[in-house]
Amino acid sequence: MNKFLLAILALSTTFVSVKADPAVRGWNSLDAQGCMMMRECTDDVREITSVADIESAITYSNYAESRVEANALIKELNAMGVKVYLASDKYFIPRNAGIYYTVGNNMFLNDSYMDDPIQFLETLRHEGWHAAQDAMAGTLYNNQIAIIYPEEAVPQGIVLAATLAYGENNPALAWEKEAKWAGYTENMTLDVLKIINRTGYK
Repeated sequence: MNKFLLAILALSTTFVSVKADPAVRGWNSLDAQGCMMMRECTDDVREITSVADIESAITYSNYAESRVEANALIKELNAMGVKVYLASDKYFIPRNAGIYYTVGNNMFLNDSYMDDPIQFLETLRHEGWHAAQDAMAGTLYNNQIAIIYPEEAVPQGIVLAATLAYGENNPALAWEKEAKWAGYTENMTLDVLKIINRTGYK
């Protein structure tokens, strides 16, 4: 009997060690963020398939005004092959509300920002736009990203805000200007994702 219990204990200990997240060199770091993006760190990272999943994790906010567009965005992203995750703030570098990762085709939302329904929807739109840019570079299953509109189409107020946020010499500025525009614009990301899913860019 004792040998049997020891064997069970040994198996359970092995299982826990296999499932445990790898060590990272400090939270709120690029190392922690990379571990999450590579899906090596999964503790406090949960997939969401609808606003109901956000509500079950963050129970004190009202997502009524965001629900219809957010659910439609998540549905279109999933149809493209993009999974959406709600993750602990510990994995994100400071002031980062969300990430779309072109290699894994996954989106990660920082739970410390998602208690604000407007921020939640804007982040979902913004990162969803990056997924659209990924698909428009030829296919979702590459490491490329492309702008969708001519740069001069981006409103000047958005250009200024993006330049202040990301820096004038940031090589990603062209993509971020578009994504910021989409983040503030109702259904802009949703409409493009629908086109992508209909036409097979993914």
